[in-house]
Amino acid sequence: MIKTLQLFIILSLFFISQIHAQTRIIALDVKEGQSVLIQHFTNGWLIDTGHPGQSVNILDKLRRYGVENIEGIILTHLHPDHASGYFRLKEKFPSAKIFSNCHPLPENIQPDITRWTHEALLHDQQHQCLSANDNILFYDFRMMILWPYKFINNNLNHHSLVINIAIDDSNILVMSDADRQAEEELLSRKTLPTDISTLIVGHHGANDASSTAFLQYVKPETAIISTNKDNIRGYPSRSTIERLNQAGAIIQQTSLHGDIIIPLDFIKHEKGIKQE
Repeated sequence: MIKTLQLFIILSLFFISQIHAQTRIIALDVKEGQSVLIQHFTNGWLIDTGHPGQSVNILDKLRRYGVENIEGIILTHLHPDHASGYFRLKEKFPSAKIFSNCHPLPENIQPDITRWTHEALLHDQQHQCLSANDNILFYDFRMMILWPYKFINNNLNHHSLVINIAIDDSNILVMSDADRQAEEELLSRKTLPTDISTLIVGHHGANDASSTAFLQYVKPETAIISTNKDNIRGYPSRSTIERLNQAGAIIQQTSLHGDIIIPLDFIKHEKGIKQE
């Protein structure tokens, strides 16, 4: 009986390990921009798409990671480095559901590709709006939308979707390009999770995000900065790096490390048997 139970536990752990090997979140290296892959075996979701020049790169990465189908794409906001890869990816995965914050834009919005993306979404029958308190489930991943609550101006960065991805004991917080004002509002509403496993750093590490108060609250174990090497905007800011260091976060950058597979703390259990 004991040997049978031991064999059952070993087989259960092996099965769980095989599932978890293909259940992962990857911060993709898309140079100047952001894209995060959430993968379960051959299916996936993308948070942001990078700019159009990275579409071929993303499709190649999906093939290499064994992703055959993208079920959904979340565009955190419509700046080109986050959203304009939409066109090529939608062409490749026409059945993919598309989500955005549905931020109303002025007619003279620049650059043009931001306007084109906005107009395309208006005609995409699979496009849906997201705002604070919405949730999306994908396998064991729960994507919780924390921001924005409402639109107060035309600032695309300020109204970027802030998403917490929760799976088992891991919280991965994607700040997109949300600024300090958004951080302050989230702190005042007490909607941010604490003890973040991984923080996708806001606005590519620019100094207008990742305040000391914010970092002290979420206490990230790891901080990932998505940016290109020697970029013209000077990302990441030296001040942001200092604040992340003071917060005790392990800092990784796609410009230095390429694609970054985010560690997930799975709870090992099977049919009520918890493995310590």
